[in-house]
Amino acid sequence: CAGPDRTERAQPIAAVRGLAHSAQATIEGVVTVAASTFDDGFAVQDPTGGIYVTRALGIAVNPGERVRIAGRVVAPNHQTGIEPAAITRLNASSAAAPIEVKTGAVGPATEGRLIAVSGKLAGSVLDDQPWGWKLHVDDGSGPLLIFVATKTRIDVRGLYAGQPLRVIGFSGRYEQHTELLPRGPSDITAH
Repeated sequence: CAGPDRTERAQPIAAVRGLAHSAQATIEGVVTVAASTFDDGFAVQDPTGGIYVTRALGIAVNPGERVRIAGRVVAPNHQTGIEPAAITRLNASSAAAPIEVKTGAVGPATEGRLIAVSGKLAGSVLDDQPWGWKLHVDDGSGPLLIFVATKTRIDVRGLYAGQPLRVIGFSGRYEQHTELLPRGPSDITAH
């Protein structure tokens, strides 16, 4: 895809998240969620924050790649994102490490970032097909909704109430619900 004007200065992702919907923005960041993990989009973050990019424009971007995105601010299903007009691959980077967060602290401050939580499975796994499964993890600070998308091929059949889990994923939002979205089977581990 044609690259954006390189003279346009990239804005900090945290600042872009605060812009009005439809505002034009240019960001640079490291990919934390590969294109087509959940849908056609992917996620990026910089030192200030993270954001979901709604479409990959046919470009296969993978975790650890550094990209530049020019587009407009959108909020599909109330989740702040960027609708790209152009995506440019930049120099290679290293994969972002997840930030350890208490389950009750996941919310607007973490939205868009790659995070990790540890706690016990509260209740049973709920079937939400054809989209995936829902479960809740709680470390004592409050339950957190974990949404396991069907496309991730994560097998939730062996999970049981009270099981200690560590979950890594994208801190997101769907409508009024804060949620954590693991990216693949290695993002949910029992301990």
